[in-house]
Amino acid sequence: CSMKRFLAVAQVALFIAFGIYSAKADDIVTLDTRPGIRMSMMILEPKGPPKAVILMFPGHEGVVRMSKAADGSIEFENRGGGLTANRRARETYRENGFVAAVVAPPTDMSSGLDTDLRSSPEHTSDIRAAIAYLTQRYGMKPYLHGHCRSSYSPAAVITHLNNAGIAGMILTSPRSRGRWGKVMDYQADVVKVPVLLVQHKDDRCPGTPYRLINRVKEFYERSSSKVDLIVVEGGTDREEGILKTDTCQNGYHAFAGLQRPVTNAIANWVLGKNFPREIHD
Repeated sequence: CSMKRFLAVAQVALFIAFGIYSAKADDIVTLDTRPGIRMSMMILEPKGPPKAVILMFPGHEGVVRMSKAADGSIEFENRGGGLTANRRARETYRENGFVAAVVAPPTDMSSGLDTDLRSSPEHTSDIRAAIAYLTQRYGMKPYLHGHCRSSYSPAAVITHLNNAGIAGMILTSPRSRGRWGKVMDYQADVVKVPVLLVQHKDDRCPGTPYRLINRVKEFYERSSSKVDLIVVEGGTDREEGILKTDTCQNGYHAFAGLQRPVTNAIANWVLGKNFPREIHD
């Protein structure tokens, strides 16, 4: 009894230390990540015991809005953001027995995260707090999943933390060129966690061309013993609600029409099961 009481007290103390204001299943938690700064996460839990935890970084500038509706459901608003902001993707993670945690920008970066901010010590500090919370709550290290411009977040955080506390990295449509830089700009020979890359052959986003995905793969193979690639073909080049001309927020770039099979393949990779190296519709 004394041991149970000690663990209960320790858990409450940790919750207070991280400034958590809400901590229910399928809910929004808010963490005090830096002095005067808060950051929120939407957390979706599976029905049974979690098999893995995925921390998802919405793409583009990462701007999402999360709120609780009167009926207790979570309202999630986003404009683009790729696979990591997609409802089908996070629900597919949940169906595979995963916790899907989607992070919003902190209060001092609410207008969006550019490459410099995603690469900053402040961002690493914010995500370190999220990692610590998820690890304590679920008893396992999270995988970090970034898409397009949010691929900088896992790449930077894992590099800055030297892999500590992280199970693996998932980069879908990773940045490989362009004015915002590329994931290979971070220090080489550091990332040792397992890495999964997912790329559409017909991706039309200028910063994530298919022809450069093997360079990304080779970069991480310099330090990680497990780097896998899934190549996607087909789907649709139009995502409902997104302008067709915005090639970096929709269509093939975000695996439109194939979000479920792509996310199922990622889930199999996380679980150590056989997964398709190529996905066709």
